Amino acid sequence: MSGLKLRRVDPAAHACARSVQRWRGAGHDTGSGCLPRRPGYLRFCAHSEGRDWHGLIMARDWLHRSLPQLQSLLRIETSVTNIVDLFQSVPRPLLLELDELHYQTLSDVELVDPPQLPTHTLPWIDTSRGRVWVTQLPPARAASETLDSNAWLADLPLRLELMLGVSHLIHASRTRLNEGDVLRIIQPTQHAWLADRCIGVFTFTEEGILMQSNIADADQQAALEPRANVGLGALSVRLEFILATHDTDLATLSRIVDGQLIPLADDAARHIEIRANGKRVARGELVQLGEQLGVELIEVYRGTSAEQPR
Repeated sequence: MSGLKLRRVDPAAHACARSVQRWRGAGHDTGSGCLPRRPGYLRFCAHSEGRDWHGLIMARDWLHRSLPQLQSLLRIETSVTNIVDLFQSVPRPLLLELDELHYQTLSDVELVDPPQLPTHTLPWIDTSRGRVWVTQLPPARAASETLDSNAWLADLPLRLELMLGVSHLIHASRTRLNEGDVLRIIQPTQHAWLADRCIGVFTFTEEGILMQSNIADADQQAALEPRANVGLGALSVRLEFILATHDTDLATLSRIVDGQLIPLADDAARHIEIRANGKRVARGELVQLGEQLGVELIEVYRGTSAEQPR
């Protein structure tokens, strides 16, 4: 891809911008910017079922918002060290109504010297106890919703495989296979597979084949572990990114040799076709995302004629 001039996208900045967009769409007062470099910031790590994130908050701002009446009762201003101790002793020092920043416990609470503060753009969110700057976003949460039959992309093409069983051939047997041979099914399974995932079993009836998503037979259950009872929403989707298509014929194709050039439009990088299981679903721009290539979506097709493969 060295011949293409690609727009560079910083992964951290992109993640920051997308997070702010999501939070703002959920109705929160949020934004991004450079952290004011002044003393008094508390650094902390928030823990939530393996989705840890890191943040900063001004110590005195947090104290005054948490205990607004305290300042009028004290003759001497509370030291920042005491605020750190108080922050750690409060069961829920931060009140965040954003699911993405949900936390169970906080750890590694400490004051940060101004020279150690980050200098790059950070997302922030205003809370009732002060502005929280997120220095490390939580990892993306895997989608767990069940697949709605009316959902977008619900009609993606998938191959359902009804597997009767497996056997193994030794080398000598493979060399002697001929028409009329009968191969024995050594390990019958009757498993149904979608996108390389087992979704259940099937049985034969007089009317046809009966599908069962839950496996009752203990032997079958043991054979399928740990991939049994896979929800349809968890099935993988194969994405393909098409740089360009070029019409040709067999005569032209036969003359293609090493080093031959195929014409490419000047704006080809902005017309990357994204296919999901062979179906056109979006168009995007090819970008340099850190050390990898990425495609930033420009247009997403939802129920339009553009979805049909060309």
